[in-house]
Amino acid sequence: MNTSSPFALVRTDRLILRTPRHGDESAVFAIHANPETNQHNPAGPMRDLTEAQECISQWIDDWSVHGIGYWCVSTLDDPQIIGVSGVRVMEWSGRQVLNLYYRFAPDAWGKGYATEVAREDVKVANSYLPGLPVIARTRSTNLSSMRVAERVGLVRRPDLDTSEHVMYATWW
Repeated sequence: MNTSSPFALVRTDRLILRTPRHGDESAVFAIHANPETNQHNPAGPMRDLTEAQECISQWIDDWSVHGIGYWCVSTLDDPQIIGVSGVRVMEWSGRQVLNLYYRFAPDAWGKGYATEVAREDVKVANSYLPGLPVIARTRSTNLSSMRVAERVGLVRRPDLDTSEHVMYATWW
């Protein structure tokens, strides 16, 4: 765990958000390989555990380089990973941004966890890297994801849409 970041371990009212670590691959794979969690992902589900290992390595690197990234999410009373969420530094439309991401196991759906953690994601992003806008890229068919983006304060930005993405941002 990157203990140098003040955001390596965060608690919300119901959730624990912690940096990913080697050993999380099976839980991350279970979430990302599930066809239900990939209904709006044109790349489809993860194909194998190696892909999960590569993601975990990249996410660990993000934390090392930027001090911020995607968290593994669990409830306060159970250490089992129920989702992944956070903000990741990336380039979009020629500028550096923070990409807001949230994906949860189907068992965790409908409980408000995505909104709870996305709210924390945006709060941390705005305090830690206020010079970077937070964006959410989603598919036009992913109404749940759009509602979460709106609930946490991102604004619909049709001027940033692409043929694949509907865009939301904190500012641009």
